[in-house]
Amino acid sequence: MTETSEATRISAPSEVVRSFVARTIHDLQGGVLANRSEQVAALARLRRAVGKPPGSVFEVLPYTTGADLAPGDAPDEPTAAETAAHLAMTLYAVHQQGQGLPMHRTGPTYGLGRAVRRLVPEAEVPERHPVLRRFQALGTSTTLDELAHHARGLVQQLRAQSLPLDYGVLAGQLWRWQRPGGPQRVRLVWGRDFHLRTDDGRATTPDEATADDHSNTAEER
Repeated sequence: MTETSEATRISAPSEVVRSFVARTIHDLQGGVLANRSEQVAALARLRRAVGKPPGSVFEVLPYTTGADLAPGDAPDEPTAAETAAHLAMTLYAVHQQGQGLPMHRTGPTYGLGRAVRRLVPEAEVPERHPVLRRFQALGTSTTLDELAHHARGLVQQLRAQSLPLDYGVLAGQLWRWQRPGGPQRVRLVWGRDFHLRTDDGRATTPDEATADDHSNTAEER
């Protein structure tokens, strides 16, 4: 058994998607920041795939699918893992455009809720703040297309302020969102990331904000 297939067998699906996207962006991002033509062109192709159905843009498939994401008996339609990878990779391509710093960073401090919260400089978020309203629209999305639309708007705001995001974590959450009960669980993680604060007004610690996200691993196996 190969190393990849062994990792796929023992890992929860969300972790497989997370690893695939994080690894793919890591390989791509270095070349983009070094202005290498091949990686810059790949990023442009991924941007052209924004809003397109997963699997419909042949030229971006090397970045959005692989043996980890589609088993040999996969149906003739995108798997949930491929869909999550497609959304995460195309969002990253939008985010990295024109940036001289890496817009994919790993670690719990770069989760979606935490990243979006940095768009609001106030200690307390005003009730009608446009960032909060867009974030709430993301949380109440009822379809994946609607979710992708609102996520793209938030990513464009993050790009405007050069605020990075962990796209591996996001990809795992996008996979989970497609599962039964997944939207409610993902909303909770995003909401905790964005809203919970300590008594002294600081944002919650990474462990506090992402505990629920990591606690679901065993259930997915």
